[in-house]
Amino acid sequence: MRWSTGRLGAAAGAAGLTLAIAGCGGSSPSPGSSPGSSPVKVGMLTEATGIYSIYAQEYRQGFTIGMDYATNGTGKVDGHPVQVTWSDDGDSATTAVTDFKSLVGEGYKIIGGTVDSGIATQLAPLAAQNQVLYISGPAAADQITGANRYTFRSGRQTYQDVMAAKSFISSAGPGQKIVVLAQDYAFGQSYVTDAQQVFTALGDTVVPVLVPLTTTDFTPTALQVKQLNPNLIFLAWAGTTGAPLAQALDQQGDFNGVKVVTGLANIATYPFYGATGTKFDYLSLYFYQASHNAPNLYLVKMEKKLYNTVPDLFAPDGFVAAQMVARAIATGGGTNVNAMIKGLAGWSFLAPKGEQQIRPSDHAMLQPMYQAKLVEQTPQLFVPQLVRTLTPADTAPPVAAHLSN
Repeated sequence: MRWSTGRLGAAAGAAGLTLAIAGCGGSSPSPGSSPGSSPVKVGMLTEATGIYSIYAQEYRQGFTIGMDYATNGTGKVDGHPVQVTWSDDGDSATTAVTDFKSLVGEGYKIIGGTVDSGIATQLAPLAAQNQVLYISGPAAADQITGANRYTFRSGRQTYQDVMAAKSFISSAGPGQKIVVLAQDYAFGQSYVTDAQQVFTALGDTVVPVLVPLTTTDFTPTALQVKQLNPNLIFLAWAGTTGAPLAQALDQQGDFNGVKVVTGLANIATYPFYGATGTKFDYLSLYFYQASHNAPNLYLVKMEKKLYNTVPDLFAPDGFVAAQMVARAIATGGGTNVNAMIKGLAGWSFLAPKGEQQIRPSDHAMLQPMYQAKLVEQTPQLFVPQLVRTLTPADTAPPVAAHLSN
């Protein structure tokens, strides 16, 4: 299923603002760009339906607002109107691959998106095969970094999550038995690999428990974790099944006397663990209260204006994707893929989380990360509190490739 948007109002409802994409910080032509009036087509793939649909919604809202911010509301890059087409892959790799190839066949040179790591890892090779620019979305698998010179990412990767959790783990002292509880696909598998690398170096033992994506009854999983008798649980989970998992773990007493480290997920999940969750240590890729710079203040303001809500977990990934699209068009005119790659590789810019850089060697997205706690205000209202902001260097992943940009 496809739908196109050319104005912010079309994507957001009754908004009336022009969807803007004019080169981040100005509309002057850059080397490789060609001022003119021909439209630039941008294809975006995402999971409008499926278990990651709420993440896709956050991502798309952030993208829409980021476009407007990046271009001061002009709706053009160097005179080029930008036409954005969204496709729902339904969280199906087959559908996503078909849609990607269809966009290529229709002349799209810029394609972005997908929340699902299992899908993104299949789209990255297609970018190289077809020589188009691909900007992956919130999909966090490490394999996307360094995949090829045509592939970039707008979000973080699992190694950065694990490094954001490292001090929480080390504070327990060496010799811990850590159960890494994750889903059995690219995202969860990437978490296990990174945890084994980082946490075993601290003198700990890592025991992976990988759960099939199709699981709906988590009692056996909770019992398995309990039988392993860990000192620490590192919970790496995504999607709508987080609620029944949390319930099963709590019912089996898995959290009793055990240190728990997990990611701070989207706002709806904050009450999942009840008062017990206030004792957890949280790594965080984003919560809107953690940053007070101009891009984030704009994101917060426009989320309220357009959607009557606040930015959630993956809104900044969409915002950054829009900034990257604007940069690509400003440097390559939307058609010169080599020039767009050169314009993105090594680029540093101010994003909602702070200063970010696309590492030129492998296109890793270096960015601030957070540590947080949850504070209970009422039994149904939990608010994140910033513990520490980690610099991009604090969580930088190992260099995955030496690409020729």
